[in-house]
Amino acid sequence: MKNFTVPRRFGAFLIFSFCNAAFFSLLRVVFYFANKPAEILGSAPVAKAFFIGSRFDLRAAFIFALPLGIIFLFPYKKWLKKFTLWLYTLAFAAIMLIYFVDFGYYAYLTERLNAYIFELAANTVTSAEMVWQSYPVVTLALALIALSAAFYFALKALLNFAYLKQGKKRDYWFALIGLIIAAAFIHGRFSQYPLRWSNAYFSKNAFVSALALNPMQNLFDTYKFAKSGVTFDEAKTRLYYDAVADYLGVKEKDAQKLNFERIITPPAKDKAYNVVVILTESFAYDKSSFNNPELQTTPMMAALAEKGRLFTNFFTPTAGTAKGVFTSVTGLPDTSTVKTSSRNPMIVSQHTLINDLKDYKKFYFIGGSTNWGNIRGLLSYNIEGLKIFEEGTYENVERNDVWGLSDLDMFRYAAKELSQTKEPFFAFIQTSGFHRPYTIPEDHGDFKEIKQDENLLKEYGFSGNAEYNSMRFQDYSMGEFFKLIENQPFYKDTYFLIYGDHGLTVSSSKNTPKGIIDLELTTNNTPLIVLGPGIEPSVDDKPASQADITATFSGLLGKPYRETALGRNLFDDSISRGAFILASSGAPLRIGFIEDGFYYVIWPSKEGMFKYRSKDDDKDYCGEYPKKCERMKTLAQGLYETAKYITFHNK
Repeated sequence: MKNFTVPRRFGAFLIFSFCNAAFFSLLRVVFYFANKPAEILGSAPVAKAFFIGSRFDLRAAFIFALPLGIIFLFPYKKWLKKFTLWLYTLAFAAIMLIYFVDFGYYAYLTERLNAYIFELAANTVTSAEMVWQSYPVVTLALALIALSAAFYFALKALLNFAYLKQGKKRDYWFALIGLIIAAAFIHGRFSQYPLRWSNAYFSKNAFVSALALNPMQNLFDTYKFAKSGVTFDEAKTRLYYDAVADYLGVKEKDAQKLNFERIITPPAKDKAYNVVVILTESFAYDKSSFNNPELQTTPMMAALAEKGRLFTNFFTPTAGTAKGVFTSVTGLPDTSTVKTSSRNPMIVSQHTLINDLKDYKKFYFIGGSTNWGNIRGLLSYNIEGLKIFEEGTYENVERNDVWGLSDLDMFRYAAKELSQTKEPFFAFIQTSGFHRPYTIPEDHGDFKEIKQDENLLKEYGFSGNAEYNSMRFQDYSMGEFFKLIENQPFYKDTYFLIYGDHGLTVSSSKNTPKGIIDLELTTNNTPLIVLGPGIEPSVDDKPASQADITATFSGLLGKPYRETALGRNLFDDSISRGAFILASSGAPLRIGFIEDGFYYVIWPSKEGMFKYRSKDDDKDYCGEYPKKCERMKTLAQGLYETAKYITFHNK
């Protein structure tokens, strides 16, 4: 320890990283004072925005420093030092240019720099003329040169310090420490999920969210989606407008303005009722007790269905949990072909009927993290006053596995929280335990695993006993939740909507119609159970969609609402019912529409109108019902184009 010294290059690497982070944060302070609005923002959200922003700045600084750390591993060479100096000066100038453009971009559009800049720049002459006339270009250019020169001399002094004394031994183990430090700051969070753009969207105030963003990362994140062609086609949307507007019940039709808005006034109720939406992981209809009573995988949900209305032809538009959350909140199918819409910062702002619940307390419960799929941005930015319970916020509850705490612990916590709530409330509860590795927690109540015959399980599409018991445990946890709340005062005044985020792909499943499997609808078909005041026990076999969830509970509450998406109230008998289907996880796309027992599908290998619950699922009925076929084809294409368009126009 007597001769212990920190290598100069290691010290220079840290100095370079933290100094750049401090400078980026200084620019954030400048952004704040240059753009802060007149209204009072409050110190807490501003402080949080600066804190999140500083973590983005540290990430950017350490990514910027990584090449320098690699260069420091090589022996000193005069030419290498000079190359590093000029390379980094040019890189710094490019970064400063991004910041300058970001400041101007925000002044012009009140948005942080994003991929839309490339669309604006496509008309080069006009854009250049606008910039020249709108901004002090010469002054900014001189400022850029001055900052770059200051950086050049500061870095030169740092490199002279780093190379001043060459040790006889190479302390490469310091490089490992430097890499660990860099990785920690680049990850940005004490969590399995890294810091993401959605962390910046914790407030509904647009300026607060903008303050937390880093322009370099925001440009990169939005460009990833822009280059993939995630957008809409206004001409195609207009082509199908009349058919889609009629289907949705738009009264004030306007094909030029593409108006899809409907003002819905359901019969008023005598009091303010609560809403609990429960999104269950992989609650596939074909694996549930409704389809295979022999295995009794979901007896608790089957018992709940006997108390309310069971929708047997309920479909998620697209498979995927994050997509299911997006659709459940917005009423729009997730049409993104690159990852999910919740990950696209260009469309984070979305209108949701949940916000129409004024004077309601709003909760979101999930065992894992809302950083998963970037759903935090979708939720926090669009739902005012939402209180999120996620991994790390539950007291005295241990993590079960990679998906966070167990469904049972989450349901227990949710029951306690809701029981203590005196005001009307909206709660969204999302399970996540029915996932590989199918972990049954140590604290599993009185749940008992059952070992079934493996061949029998395979007949119903299960991979084995682990998956089978995991689905049973999710069902058991749901049952425990209802046991905890059924005697609470709020229970009799609450509507419950229980459904799956998606189904699961199977090659065969006993008791499941051949058409459902051959047409690959097992990934879309989940049960929907609705319970609550005035809902009589019944089975509804008409088509229904996950996009209908928000419109349905809004109608049940008896509150007027403004619908801008594709959802319709499933308890409104005056509407025709259908379900849009989209398989977008791979190329080419498969789009379709379900109505009156038929499924019209547009697929490279198959196109036509089929009876999806029939054994005769290969027969195309377009020849027998040409008008019906044309209507369903038009709605399949039209709803796809409309959903894409509304997603980008639903602020």
